[in-house]
Amino acid sequence: MLTVFRKHAGSWLIKVALFAVIVVFIFWGGYSYKSTKASRLARVGDVYVTYADYNQAYDQLLNMYRRQFGNQLTPELLERVNLKQQALDRLIDRILIMQAAHELGLSAGPEDIQAEVLSIPAFQVDGRFDRQRYLAVLQHNRMTPQAFEQQLAQDLTLRRVEAFIKGQALVTDAEVAADLQYRFSTVQVAYAQFDPKSFLDKVTVDEAQVAAFFEKNADRYKEPEKRLLAYVPFVLDDEMAGVFVEDDEILTYYQDHRDTFHQEKQVRARHILFRVDAEASESEVKKVETAAREVLKKARRGEDFAALAKAYSQDGSAQAGGDLGWFTKDQMIPNFAEAAFALNPGEVSDLVRTPYGFHIIKVEEVRPEETVPLEKAKAQIELNLKREKARDVAYNKAREFADAAYAEGDLVKTAERMNRSVEVSDKALASTDLLPKLGRVPDVMKAVFSLDEGEVSDPLEWANGFVVVQVKSVQAPRVPPLESVENRVEQDLKMEQAREEAEKAAQALLDQARTLGALDKAASSAGVTVQVSGWFSLMEPDEKLKLWGEAAEEVFQLQKPGDMPQAPLAHQGTFLVCQLLGRQDPAPETLEKERENARARLTQMKQTQLWQAWLSKQRTIAKVEILQQL
Repeated sequence: MLTVFRKHAGSWLIKVALFAVIVVFIFWGGYSYKSTKASRLARVGDVYVTYADYNQAYDQLLNMYRRQFGNQLTPELLERVNLKQQALDRLIDRILIMQAAHELGLSAGPEDIQAEVLSIPAFQVDGRFDRQRYLAVLQHNRMTPQAFEQQLAQDLTLRRVEAFIKGQALVTDAEVAADLQYRFSTVQVAYAQFDPKSFLDKVTVDEAQVAAFFEKNADRYKEPEKRLLAYVPFVLDDEMAGVFVEDDEILTYYQDHRDTFHQEKQVRARHILFRVDAEASESEVKKVETAAREVLKKARRGEDFAALAKAYSQDGSAQAGGDLGWFTKDQMIPNFAEAAFALNPGEVSDLVRTPYGFHIIKVEEVRPEETVPLEKAKAQIELNLKREKARDVAYNKAREFADAAYAEGDLVKTAERMNRSVEVSDKALASTDLLPKLGRVPDVMKAVFSLDEGEVSDPLEWANGFVVVQVKSVQAPRVPPLESVENRVEQDLKMEQAREEAEKAAQALLDQARTLGALDKAASSAGVTVQVSGWFSLMEPDEKLKLWGEAAEEVFQLQKPGDMPQAPLAHQGTFLVCQLLGRQDPAPETLEKERENARARLTQMKQTQLWQAWLSKQRTIAKVEILQQL
């Protein structure tokens, strides 16, 4: 079993198995009862958090963010999310929860641990727990069963406490009713919109203002860490001419990948969808069906199907004339697929009922099921095999070169000695920049930015081969001189002043509208255009106004027609002056349909609030002392 794990350690299967084990503990880490004074970071009662505990928790959180954000993870983002404090807070919370678990009698016992171990898929073979696999997975992850089960016990206990506390959250019928009323009521507003861009021509700035703005907002123009790189690419295309593929290799590949060369029957079709709500009454369904049959008659009379789809279809494909492209039978829901695959090119189906509603289908083309013969596939197989061999050759050359450059300490000199073409970036590069001659290679750049100055990388893979990189110099994050960003600073300053002017104009109109009691009168005297929205809710914004977030919530605080917000609303970079024209209660069927969803959402929200409040209280009750600053 261990041999299998070593052999396939890089495969997705083993990585998934290992991740399934590790993920149980990724958010918490451990803590220590015994430690030296110098290593102690915080104390929770009689339990100490050490730097070792903290570093482990920090690394786990950092890896989680790296997986989530990739190359977009910058030092600035890490600072914004306060990763250091997050890691420490999680460790402290874990200790508090474990202490409370003992008092509440919720600690996990041996039977609980055993049941959990038996249920983890990573430890199962054919759906049943396999002890050899269990030991192999743990050993590959450098964990003993004792250590794993101890951490698992803590994790189970943590989950029990969290479930117990969250279980106290209750939502009343009155709270559900109030939430539904707020979220699904509809309003209509009159509004005037002030866009800062229209005020730019009224703004002038001088050099002194630009310099002062730059000094005040220097961090806005701060450049990220950059690196000057020397690198040698090993390109697959350069090795293709030197590799050869035998006929028996092509035959073996064809036989081993037979499924790749089998093509299921495919259809390219258009459709027109008439949507039917899942809760629609029989009369509503009949009404939609009648309308659909009228369009079906037009389609069968030979009218342009694409034009009919654009005019009548309620599907996202309508603007493309209902074109669904090529698809196989198993890519569509059964009723739709059966109808489409029974048609010949040019034929139109009868009405087809699916959970979405009624469809009219027209088949444009059909590709029959076939297995691509070896003769037809041979050229592509040969190319695939040649690229595989070329990749091996390129890697071996890159490996040899990387070892030599590492030993010599100078990639450029090694390249000259080994007669390899070397590239040196003409300027320092950020981690998100293109690498000249290679293009956008995020995985390569991520690896390069983990190297120290002067360090030579291992062979790094990119789409067309491998590259060996040396970091020649590192430029720390810095604020550039004003001269290099002066145009940008000037534009930013102008836009900021234009925003101020737009807000002043909006406020002046709002003040006048309040005085007159009518937005349209105030706008008319000021020469400002007023628009009227459609009826919209918090859940379904008006298509033109697209009001959402805090601005929408401000509007929904208005109760009576004629009411206006206290101040202009900041919305998508503009300022709005609004007046409520009308308000409508939700339809009874909407209230009934959304009631359980609202209850579930409110329950989840209350559970989160209750859990955070409980943790905060535990911190107050317990003596949490920070011994050293991060």
